[in-house]
Amino acid sequence: MDTRRLYSFVKIVDAGSITRAADILHIAQPALSQQLSMLEAQFKQQLLIRSKRGVAPTEAGRALYRHAQLILRQVDLAHAAVDVSGRTPAGSVSVGLAPYSMGAALALPLLRSVRERYPDILLHINENFGGVIIEAIMTGRMDMAFIYGPVRSGECSSSRCAPRICF
Repeated sequence: MDTRRLYSFVKIVDAGSITRAADILHIAQPALSQQLSMLEAQFKQQLLIRSKRGVAPTEAGRALYRHAQLILRQVDLAHAAVDVSGRTPAGSVSVGLAPYSMGAALALPLLRSVRERYPDILLHINENFGGVIIEAIMTGRMDMAFIYGPVRSGECSSSRCAPRICF
């Protein structure tokens, strides 16, 4: 099914006239009429009732109109999803590392890995004590952290990375 024909059909119904829809779509009226004829041939039904005052959808046309709107909305969403997924992640991420923990061991490998995989990500590493880091996360000044010990805040989620630190 050609989505351009569905789009044209929706515009015709919305405009109430093939001529007005052709003007809106910036195409010749005969070309738009031909698209409509091809759509009617595809469904083997008349989709619009033509009169001197314009066009009105038949029962089949109303059913197609409802479905065409949903289909076109889904196509738009698919395009948007593909656009977003095709982009390279960019921006800045702040990471807190607690001193006397795995901070020193993680900082350089983390920087290298992020730089290689995501060149448009700017990584800010902040070494500080757990309480300061948790407060920074809670207030939105930091995105994530690697700290030692349990997180007692109900507003932060935490995952255990390693059962113990081994250097």
